[in-house]
Formats: sequence, C-alpha cells, structure tokens
Amino acid sequence: MSRPRQSESAAAANAFQFTLSGLIIFTLVLMVGASAITYKLTAVTRPKLADTFAVDPNDKSRSVHVGPWGELVTRDISLERPVEYVGQEVANPQPEVWFFNGLNAAAVKGLLLKAGLTDAQAAAALAPGAYTETAAGTQLTPTADFFYALDAATRAKLFTALTGLGVNLYFDYPYIFPAGTIEAIYADSRLDPADVALLKRLVYPNGTAQQLSDDQFLLTQIPTAQRRIALTRAMSRQSAVIGRLLIKPDTDIDKIAAYWGTVPNVRFTDLRPLLEALKRLPEGGDISLLYLMPKFARDRLYTFPLPAQAGDPIMDCHWTTFNFSNETPDNRFNDPNFAVQYIQKNYYQISAPSQYGDILLLMNDRNEIKHSATYLADDLVYTKNGNNYRQPWMLMRIPDLLATYPSTPAMRPIYMRLKTE
Repeated sequence: MSRPRQSESAAAANAFQFTLSGLIIFTLVLMVGASAITYKLTAVTRPKLADTFAVDPNDKSRSVHVGPWGELVTRDISLERPVEYVGQEVANPQPEVWFFNGLNAAAVKGLLLKAGLTDAQAAAALAPGAYTETAAGTQLTPTADFFYALDAATRAKLFTALTGLGVNLYFDYPYIFPAGTIEAIYADSRLDPADVALLKRLVYPNGTAQQLSDDQFLLTQIPTAQRRIALTRAMSRQSAVIGRLLIKPDTDIDKIAAYWGTVPNVRFTDLRPLLEALKRLPEGGDISLLYLMPKFARDRLYTFPLPAQAGDPIMDCHWTTFNFSNETPDNRFNDPNFAVQYIQKNYYQISAPSQYGDILLLMNDRNEIKHSATYLADDLVYTKNGNNYRQPWMLMRIPDLLATYPSTPAMRPIYMRLKTE
C-alpha cells in the first residue's frame, strides 16, 4: 500500500494545477514571450522607413526637404514621349517650310538681313525655286546647303528675331535643352553617332541652354524611321521631379492639413484616415504628392497630351495653371488676354511663394506673361511648358524651370497669390 501512495505523491508533485484566471495569465505570458522572440529574430531583416528611402549616398537625384509642408522626399527623373506617340509623326518627314505672312520676297530678304544674315546667306535662302510668292505672303523652303551653312551664332540671331512672327511652329516653340539635358542626349547609346553629330550642328545657344528650331529639317536628313524615332524620343526628354511626403509616428497631421488642405478640391478630410494609418505604423510610411492634388492636376501629371484635334482646347501653361483646382476645365484660359485680366482681378504680387497654390509667372522685358506654373512646396511647381503636345504635365524645381526658358529676351519670375474675400 505504501508504494502506490508514494507514486501518487510523486505524480502530484509533478503536476500543475491552475485556476481559470491562472491559466489565462500563463497563456498570455507565453504569447508575449513568443512575440518578443519573433521580434528579435525579424528585427534585423525588417526594413525601417529610413532604409526604404536609403540610396547610394552619391546619388544626387534624391533629396529631403522639411518645411510647413512636412517632410518631403524628392527624386529627379527624366520623361520621354511614348514611342506610340512618335512613330506616326516621324514616319514621313516633310521639308521645312517658312511662311512670311503679308510679305513679298523683297520684304522677306530685308527681314532676313535685319535678323543677322549676310547678303550671300539671304540670297541663298531666296534662291530660285526655294520660294513662292502668293497674295497671302511668301512661302520659303530653304535648301540643305542653306541650313548647313549657318553657324550657331547666326542661328541664334536669326531664330530669335523670327520668334513670334508665325513663320514656323518650331521658331515659336523650339526644343530647349538645359545644359545637363543636351549632354545626356549626346551620350545616349540608343542614338546613331551621325544623328548626334547632325544635332550638334543645328542647335544654337540661348543663355545657358541649347535650342533647336530646325526639327523638320533634321528629321529629313535621317534615313530610317527607327533612327528618327530614337532621336525624337531622346530630344523629348524632360527633367522632372517625383515627390513623396513622409508620415512618421511623430508627424503632426494637423500641420500637414493646414498646408495641403487649403487648395480647392483637395479633400483633406478624405486623406486623413490614410495619413493616420501610416502614422500608426511602427516606422511610419509615405504618400505620393498625387494624393494631395486636385483631380485635374492628378489625372494629367507625368503624361504627354495627344496631338490636338479640331475644337480641342489649347492645353498650354495658362490653361493648366488656372484650371489646376477646377473640377471642370475653363477653356477661356486659352485666351491670353482673358488670363491676364483674370490674374489682375484675382491675384496680388508677393516676394516669394510660400503657400500651396501660389503661382509663378515668367515675364519678358515688355511685361508680357510668357509662362505660368502652380507652386506646390519647397521649390516645386506644377507646370506644362508650352502649348504643344511634346511637353508633358510635370513637377519641376523652380531653378530648372527658369533654365528651361530662354534668357533672350530676358525673362524674370514674378510670384502671385490668390486674393481672399
């Protein structure tokens, strides 16, 4: 009888007895311990927010800017037109044509001389068979010899003088290549060296940038469609910026709202749940600036327009800037006079932009507004450079935008703010 009692005592000594509350506490202790072990094991591999944005320290395309807008991470990018938009355009290039409205051949020669051509160059431009006089004016189709004979300095004088006269679309809206962009094009491995050499012969300086007004002639000198497509896409390259707003566990969402929620049709109330969800993450998160733009701007950003059809609005800088926060585009901004009157009535000048929705105007020495853009944050603007389909909607840094526009005639930035009632 003693042995069974000893066995029962031993068994009792090795048994755990719990009340219900004790069992619950024990289970929680096990779960917490397991979680702690798992965290320690995975912490070394789980990326932190800082690691997510960590790149090569020598990569100068990334930068972080802190201000009333929050903490903004930006990257420099380059946009090129889709090949589908280029193929048909360059399939069968036509000779370059200049049209001088209301001028006969003698008047055209006088204009060319005034624009910097020598007597021999003007005579070559108006060689027999190279022009046609009509009641409407003179149509000139310069020869290849004429184009090749012009040096860069002469081109700069000539095309600057002919800008704004409606002689040729690319005189009024030339390709403009900031210094870094043109060098990147020259080094592009997709391009045939002969095409790069030809481009170098045809560009001319304007301030710190290079410009090309003989795009049509250039394409006629390239023998294959594949090479024309490659060069046209490379020349369409635009320096742009992408941006994301960092939301960390200590980010002040109300401060973010006070900055980004003031522009019409930016419904910050709808964005707050997402920002708060990012803030609750252990390492925070980030949000694209697209979320902080009105629908008009958001739908177009980083896209190229299709060539305009009859009846389409002219989607230029003013149409873009003053429709930035409109739900339905107002096509009256196609009229520069209407845009100027709208600015005079609704805006006042400021020394520098500091609020989301301020606008930048570029004015020439005749006080003509040549460009407009919408200020976002730091030194970023939302812009559409020009009224042609080669230019995308994009974000740019203000210094890069100023470098994109020619310094001759002189341009100066003016900043404006919407009046409040």
